[in-house]
Amino acid sequence: MATFIRTLQQNHPLIYAALLLVLGALLIAAPAEARLGNVVKIVYAHGAAERVAVAAYWMASILGIVYCAGRAFQQSPPRISNLQSLTAWTRATTETALLFWFAHIIISAPAQILAWGTITLSEPRVAGALNVLIATTIVYAAARWMDKTWVWAVAAIVNVVIVGIVLRNALNILHPIDPILGSDSITIKVFYAGIVVVMGVLAVQVARQRAQAISKRE
Repeated sequence: MATFIRTLQQNHPLIYAALLLVLGALLIAAPAEARLGNVVKIVYAHGAAERVAVAAYWMASILGIVYCAGRAFQQSPPRISNLQSLTAWTRATTETALLFWFAHIIISAPAQILAWGTITLSEPRVAGALNVLIATTIVYAAARWMDKTWVWAVAAIVNVVIVGIVLRNALNILHPIDPILGSDSITIKVFYAGIVVVMGVLAVQVARQRAQAISKRE
């Protein structure tokens, strides 16, 4: 396990290639679904990317809250000894969330065409996903323009509020409620869980590499 963790920390391109190969193998081997057929394999990737992105938005907000707490109690002294490093991770995780959220929208396009016959931007879940992308990108751009440590923390918290509000109010019309976790097939759920885990590890790799790059520049 220790060797595996050290390998992940190297951020070698081969690690990305290996993760993508495993992800591809899982998607190919994953079973079809009764209603969607093999189209559900695209939905596997789409749903996994969305879950990973939401998790990244939440993680960035938690880091932002920890940063704010560290600043508030800085004279205590704070338990957070390196707030600059925390800011780097907050920004990196935010960028990872944006990347995977964008990916889940792109991946959804072929699924919409194959399942609905067209890309329907007016469908509430699709429109909601685009609204999240636009709003959180604007927040990110503003934080990058101001480029202050506390701004990155606040931006991360604002982003997760945006995600929570939009997803809570998005209705399912054409979009199925949950064709994967709602399935009676344990095999489908197991493969989907594996896809989410692999995509999650990929997201951690992206965030780690970005945090290291940001820290080196500061």
